[in-house]
Amino acid sequence: MNILPENGDVISVDRGLYKHYGIYVKGGKVIHYTGANGPDDFNGVVRETTLDEFLNGSENFSVCRFPKQPERCDSSYDRKHIVFSIWQAIKNLKLKDYHLYSGDETVRRARSRLGEGGYNLAMNNCEHFAVWCKTGIKDSSQVNHVLDVITYLLG
Repeated sequence: MNILPENGDVISVDRGLYKHYGIYVKGGKVIHYTGANGPDDFNGVVRETTLDEFLNGSENFSVCRFPKQPERCDSSYDRKHIVFSIWQAIKNLKLKDYHLYSGDETVRRARSRLGEGGYNLAMNNCEHFAVWCKTGIKDSSQVNHVLDVITYLLG
């Protein structure tokens, strides 16, 4: 059994092929992209649900930790890998907007987006939402991993 996270923590639950992310709210709530008809409805809307609904039958979740200042990516890989270099440069540009928000600020940011639709797997998914609430940048390690694999295969 997990110990409850702190207010404003980014939490994730492993759903097999992907991880689902949300913002923990004290009192056992989570703000996250989920379907109006529950977690198996992929027409996502930002909603506040119970932790149990977020977990969707899973008993375990992870609390994501963020550094006060992120490290910049090394874009000096190799000139022939131009796609890789461009991708690393884009990652570095995102970091200029990085700010680690307090738990209360993170929850306020999450609540400001309640009811929002526009879920998009590649550009606006649950991880983009949760990371933006905590850091001010829309980023997804899962999408980044897929892009890294693609750029490696193109290299």
